Amino acid sequence: MSTVGPVVVGYDGSPSATSAVRWGAREARRCGARLEVVFARDAHDTHLEPSLPGGGENAQAGARALAERGRVQALEVEPDIEAEATVEYTTPAATLVGTSLDASVVVVGSGDHGRVRGELGGSVALAVAAHAHCPVVVVHGDVEALRDVNLPVVVGVDGSTHATGALSHAAEVAASRGASLRVVVAWWTRASAHLESYMAAEFPRERAENGAERLLAAALAQVHEEYPELEVEGSTVEAQPAPALVRASEGAERLVVGSRGRGGFAALVLGSVSHSLVREAHCPVTIVR
Repeated sequence: MSTVGPVVVGYDGSPSATSAVRWGAREARRCGARLEVVFARDAHDTHLEPSLPGGGENAQAGARALAERGRVQALEVEPDIEAEATVEYTTPAATLVGTSLDASVVVVGSGDHGRVRGELGGSVALAVAAHAHCPVVVVHGDVEALRDVNLPVVVGVDGSTHATGALSHAAEVAASRGASLRVVVAWWTRASAHLESYMAAEFPRERAENGAERLLAAALAQVHEEYPELEVEGSTVEAQPAPALVRASEGAERLVVGSRGRGGFAALVLGSVSHSLVREAHCPVTIVR
């Protein structure tokens, strides 16, 4: 039996949750881990949509059938993995944060609209990304287009402790997939008109650019030391981090970032950049704490 923690996927029957299950199945195979498909619903909510199996009076049976549907979808993609389906009677965010204590990764869809079918989208994905105890993957885009395609793993680095963890995670994933790694450092000095003179005096453009180059060099050296055979490239981009990484996510197998970078307030558990990427990236986003 594998000693790797399970890959946990939140599933609610929505199209984005189906994409998450399919992505999670492939990740379980990559890691040699068990897949756990979880359908979570509030214990006080006895309603399921009529279109779901067992709706109305048979809500419990319908919940079990829905979770099983997710497991079957996973096995359609990776028939040789170990997979199980579970139902938890609490809120989706609380359930998935709880499972993250023992999981290797928690996977959620980017979200759809609707009462039950969209429960795992939007705010739930953000809550899980903010509070989980393991990496969280929010699945975006057409995951079938990623199948059997050797796309690079992209990681954003800003010198923070969380970004250092993201870099190590991204390098491990790239090495295990036989993929290349691309390291992106975004730097930005522009400000609103009333702050321009202050910014020019305190944060000259040359200093910001040189700092970004040093960060990139240190990141590449770390990767070469840990994974000397890994194909890795890096770039510095003069742009705000969120839009720079959204652009970098196009054509990536996944985008990896830390849950919070150097900016903002220490009390925030999910930074503005990772918050934006959860909503806007073009590929699956991994948030590393």
